[in-house]
Amino acid sequence: MPVPHDQSDGGFLMSPLGVRLAERAPIALRLKTLRGARIGLLDNTKKNADRLLAAVGAILIRDHGVAELISRRKISSSPAAPDEMIDDLARCDAVINAYGDCGSCTSWCVHDGVTLEKRGVPTATVNSDAFVVLGQQEAVALGVPGLPIVTVPHPMGDVSAEEVERRAAAMAAQVVHVLTGDADTLETEYTDRFIDESDKFTRSEMMCAI
Repeated sequence: MPVPHDQSDGGFLMSPLGVRLAERAPIALRLKTLRGARIGLLDNTKKNADRLLAAVGAILIRDHGVAELISRRKISSSPAAPDEMIDDLARCDAVINAYGDCGSCTSWCVHDGVTLEKRGVPTATVNSDAFVVLGQQEAVALGVPGLPIVTVPHPMGDVSAEEVERRAAAMAAQVVHVLTGDADTLETEYTDRFIDESDKFTRSEMMCAI
């Protein structure tokens, strides 16, 4: 909703900034360890998302003692995961949510990650590096600016199965970090991490100078 700004001549200048209605929320408390954990895998149907999640899940079982993987697949990359799917995943100790690599799928991927975080479920939300700024801006708009976003190289959909395996191995450490790190430290680390200073606008910069 545009916000009017009083002018000296009695008229009003409308700012396009509007008012942020989402209340700021912290990320969920993280796990002390992945050993014995039940990890949800949220596949948003993007090509290779299933392979990426399966490969990371296998690494977490092999190297970090994860006990069980619970896979859920959306019917498409947008809109949000249905309530019953979120309810299922909220019974897990943590979730890996993949992946955003275009405009709408990034927005809805982050939306799902924010929903799970607000439900108290530590979530590793995966975006490609070409769309992570959009993902973080979406998280800010949804009231969770500290959402930890795991990055993979762009593009993901057109790479081979072998390359997906390599990328899964490369991102596994990020996943472990965002699922087991101290929540306050992660908030500090990830808030505005991917947003360049030049991409930020202050209210004064958005005003028309007349």
